Amino acid sequence: MSARTSTELFTSTSYNAAWNSASDVWVLLNPDMNQWTEAIDWSLGMLLRRALLRFEKKNSSSALLLAAPEGMPAPRVLVLPKARAVENEWLTELAPLLKNLRAASATVFAPHDWRAPTLKMITEISEGEWGIRWVEPAG
Repeated sequence: MSARTSTELFTSTSYNAAWNSASDVWVLLNPDMNQWTEAIDWSLGMLLRRALLRFEKKNSSSALLLAAPEGMPAPRVLVLPKARAVENEWLTELAPLLKNLRAASATVFAPHDWRAPTLKMITEISEGEWGIRWVEPAG
């Protein structure tokens, strides 16, 4: 595998720019406390609400993988529920999932008050297999 540049391994982007850049998977962290859950897109939001209701009834703490609605810049949406998406630990939870999905890129929608991971953290966990695009909150 060829070496990636730091901009491919980690970039920060706006919500609007995320729609213009293809990604292998969109990742929604901690949907119960995440403002993006309702704001991402009306069709995706509706899909998420229905899937999360069924998911919560099962009392599952595993990740939820959904096919994205047509027209999205990513074919899949991965949801890490509260039990697996703690601010300081979500990256280690996400790494094996991205590897199993064979995803080379992930666009991450985290709660607005969470800090983006550092390039060093991503480099240590990713080993160049995938990169992250962190969506910054508006405003």
